[in-house]
Amino acid sequence: MADSPADSPDYEHKVLDCWRESADHWQHLISHNRLPSRVVTNPAIEYAILSHQPSTVLDVGCGEGWLARQLAAQGISVTGIDAVASLVDTARQQDPLSHYHCLDYDALPGPLAEQHFDLAVCNFSLFGDASVRKLITALLAMVAPDGHLLIQTLHPMSACQGDYREGWRDSQWQGLDAAGTTMGEAPPWYFRTLAGWLNLVRQAGQLVRVEEPLDPQTRLPLSLLIHLSPLKQECNKQ
Repeated sequence: MADSPADSPDYEHKVLDCWRESADHWQHLISHNRLPSRVVTNPAIEYAILSHQPSTVLDVGCGEGWLARQLAAQGISVTGIDAVASLVDTARQQDPLSHYHCLDYDALPGPLAEQHFDLAVCNFSLFGDASVRKLITALLAMVAPDGHLLIQTLHPMSACQGDYREGWRDSQWQGLDAAGTTMGEAPPWYFRTLAGWLNLVRQAGQLVRVEEPLDPQTRLPLSLLIHLSPLKQECNKQ
C-alpha cells in the first residue's frame, strides 16, 4: 500500500542499501535469464536507443553492464555509472573498452562535468521520489541540445499492486538465488501513476514520445518507455 510522507522511513537511502546487499543475487538472475519480462523489455530499450542513432551514451544504473555491452557491440561509445561497486567491477571485467564509474546519482555530473552525451538512458534504475526528480534534471543538462534521455520503468498498470495511489511500496525479488532460495530484502520503490510520470518529465524536459511494450501473452503493458529531450532555449528578442 502507499505510504504518506509523514509515516515513511528514509526510503531513499534504503534503496541503495538493499541493492548493495543483493548485488550478487541480482547478477545471478541476469546472467541466468531468470527475469521473463526482460525478453520483451531488453529489446525494447535497445531498439529505442538505436532509433536515435547516438554515437555516445551514458548508461545510468548500468548494473553489471549488459546494456552497455550490447550498445558497444553496435560501435557506440558507452559510459556506465552505478552506485554499487561490485556491479561496476563486474561491468569493467566484462567490458574493458567502455568507461565505468562507481558514482552516487546525487554526485552527478561529478567527474563527467566536462562531457556531453548524445543520449542518456535509465533502464529500470529509477526507484526514488525526490532523487528521481533531481536526477532527470541533471541528466538532461548532460546530453547535447539535440540529445535525448530515455527512461524505461515498470508500467503503472502492471505495477500498481491494486492501489493506484502514488507512494512508496515494498517489493519482492523475482526468481531465486544460486542455491535455490529466495533472495535478501528487495529495495523499496516509489510508485507513480501514468499521469505522475508524464507530469514529472514535462517539468524537466520536452516529451518526445511514449511507448508501452506489451507482454505477448497477456497483451498488457510490461513497461513504460519515455523519450525526452532538453527544453529548447528561447532566443532573446532584441
